[in-house]
Amino acid sequence: MRKAQEIRNLDDGQLEAEVQKLRADIFKLRTKDSLKQLDKTHEIKLTRRELALILTVLNERAAEKAQKSTQTEENK
Repeated sequence: MRKAQEIRNLDDGQLEAEVQKLRADIFKLRTKDSLKQLDKTHEIKLTRRELALILTVLNERAAEKAQKSTQTEENK
């Protein structure tokens, strides 16, 4: 699992690609778990946490952009 600072250094395109990859990984892990083929069940939890961290960073950036756009509209 990567640290938050490493994730914050990535651009939005890389983060979106990582979100898609992690969602596919979670699907695969859950499938393996339901078939009793997953030995390291903690990987599901770690993958979900990393996905949540990336989504949080993306949402923070979106909120920041929205706030900046409203401030520029108010100044006009």
